[in-house]
Amino acid sequence: MNIFALFIKSMRMYQWVKNTFIFAPMVFSLHRLHLDYINYIKNSALAFILFSLVASSVYVLNDCFDRKMDKRHPEKCKRPIASGQLKIPIAVIGAVSLLMAALFAIFHFNVNFFVISIIYIAMNIIYSSYLRKIVILDVMVIAVGFVLRVKIGGEINNIELSVWILIITFLLAIFLGLIKRRQEFIKTNMAEGTVVTETRTTLKKYNLALLDQLISITTATTLISYIIYVTNPDIQHKFHTKELYLTVPFVIFGIFRYLYLTYSKGKGENPAEVIFSDLPFSVNIIAWVIVFIVLIFY
Repeated sequence: MNIFALFIKSMRMYQWVKNTFIFAPMVFSLHRLHLDYINYIKNSALAFILFSLVASSVYVLNDCFDRKMDKRHPEKCKRPIASGQLKIPIAVIGAVSLLMAALFAIFHFNVNFFVISIIYIAMNIIYSSYLRKIVILDVMVIAVGFVLRVKIGGEINNIELSVWILIITFLLAIFLGLIKRRQEFIKTNMAEGTVVTETRTTLKKYNLALLDQLISITTATTLISYIIYVTNPDIQHKFHTKELYLTVPFVIFGIFRYLYLTYSKGKGENPAEVIFSDLPFSVNIIAWVIVFIVLIFY
């Protein structure tokens, strides 16, 4: 495999699905798009691509930083940088060049988008250096990253975001993060009771009982927050409909389906894998979007 292919692989483009949160403000503001509909889509699509390049650059740099730990991980050791196929100097030069180019384009596209991107990069540096070693906070920082993605979607289209959208995003991201930690904990804790590997130090501080408790709390608060959002009089007035509660079953099914795939099928460590591999889950997301749009324009 040539250097370019190895670098592309290190970019983890399958993780770009996380950046679809950038489109959320557009979806939740369809009632006001009208003649700007095409521009909203163009702006969101461009922001998605540019931020994905930023995120991929950070992934590559993180892989360089975590190379020694990744070598001891049963899956991460296969990554180009951890395996030694892609040399660190080449990876760093490529990542920094890509990052600078993306930030240059972002700055000329939208200054607020640029500021958020800088915050995202700084947060990842602090996370990789220190915060990921602090139990619970390691998951919360990742959740903030998703909130920043939603903020980007709002800034590029000048959309005023409801505080409930940000709260729901934060809670949903924590939900996904806790499940990821749970599956990592199970995978790295051998049945015989051997010590947790050192590839993620916070796993030593978690246990299944705690993770399951936190997942239960986050599941409930996420659902309650969404129900409050769709039944809020201000939101109903904003969308000119009182029928948004009809989307609640789709949200319940989506979260419950994810829990089923986690506890019964052993999935959940990689959210992107669940989204792309589980047909009922994927269809449910599409159905939710369609019903939401229909209710807005009905």
